[in-house]
Amino acid sequence: MKLNYTFLFIIPLALIMLMDQMFVELMAPDNPLQQGLIQNMLLKGMAGFSMLYCILFFNRMSKYMRFAFFMLLLYIAALVFESKYVYGSFMVYPHVFVKVLIFTYTYFVYTFYKANYHLKTKHVVWFILAGFWLNVLLINPHTLSISAFTNHERGVYSNSVYMLVVPFLYFLSNYFYKSKFASLFMAFFMLFAIFFFQHRTVWISTAFVLIVYYFFIQFKTDKPINFLTKLLPIGTIVGVLGVVASGFILSIHPEIIEKVQESFSDIENFESQGTGGWRYQQWLSYLPFIQEHFMLGMRFEGFELPIQFYRDDIDAPVFEDGNGHHFHSFYVEILFYAGFIGFILFLLISLYPIVKAMRMRVLTINQIILVSFLSSGFIFGISYVLPVFFYGVLGWAIAAIEEEKVTYQTFIQKSGMRMKARRLNMQKILNSV
Repeated sequence: MKLNYTFLFIIPLALIMLMDQMFVELMAPDNPLQQGLIQNMLLKGMAGFSMLYCILFFNRMSKYMRFAFFMLLLYIAALVFESKYVYGSFMVYPHVFVKVLIFTYTYFVYTFYKANYHLKTKHVVWFILAGFWLNVLLINPHTLSISAFTNHERGVYSNSVYMLVVPFLYFLSNYFYKSKFASLFMAFFMLFAIFFFQHRTVWISTAFVLIVYYFFIQFKTDKPINFLTKLLPIGTIVGVLGVVASGFILSIHPEIIEKVQESFSDIENFESQGTGGWRYQQWLSYLPFIQEHFMLGMRFEGFELPIQFYRDDIDAPVFEDGNGHHFHSFYVEILFYAGFIGFILFLLISLYPIVKAMRMRVLTINQIILVSFLSSGFIFGISYVLPVFFYGVLGWAIAAIEEEKVTYQTFIQKSGMRMKARRLNMQKILNSV
């Protein structure tokens, strides 16, 4: 019996995903202090390793990725020089360096899979699901109740729920292209989980993903899907069962309807209701500093700046001074610390697979899944700092865009050769007759 060792190729991507809070909680249950130490150690350790790995295997990268990585190295070198010249230390505030060092995770994953593209999407999907449900069942079992839903006790972090979008797209694609009913069930289950844990930003991001996914399926494959034909029969059955089940549940727990209405109201009135209003106030607090240092950001001066975001009820800073600023928006964070230059460094890698996919005539299903997911990062980043695993998936997506097209073109070439051979054989038969 031969063992399939391809699952081992998930390790580089898994090293990045393990830094997500849901995995860190499994490493140190009920110990927030230790969790913070583990996460901090992994963040810095992997950043150093990623940079060294990419420098050693720089020649694996495509010309564009070499240029982008070189630009990142220049920026990091400038930070090191400023830190040494102004503060006498090569890395005076690691908190500031991490804001751009995190981009090295993308280059590490990309560089590895550029030369070893044997990663299977199904292995990534089941790795995510294993981590997520182990966290829910072992660390946050209290979240699996109606009272937790109505009281908004989400338990699971938004980053972890956002990760479920990848399995959702995978199972949905399996149903569309392999007609696996079990995959459709899993897709609905993923969608229900995303809804149940009530992170409204993840709801919006998932809706955006579906729009992009639909566009790519319709215009970037040789086999566009008739969604109406595929989903209407099953959707009708699921809809009827859902109405019956929800009617029974809602008759017992009418407060669920009020909670859902409240959540959508918070989305519509983000400036004044829910956590959206809280974020909006934080944006306004730091906007003057972002405008004043728009091109280069505040960098180390930003770390030293006193907390500008105050609680109205006690007239005190929301966070403690001396620990850096903790933003609830990727855009605010990157512009505050690294400025527009830092944001450009992000766009160099985040837009690359999307633009390249738009220019390609045909995409593989895996490419569509990854690019669709990445596009939602621009939505998710409005309300949250992009999770660490996002940069790992980004590296995987870039490798997929560059590598999987070769497989497809080879397939087309072979198909053309087979068609030519068939025509020649047919011609011989006709001539013989």
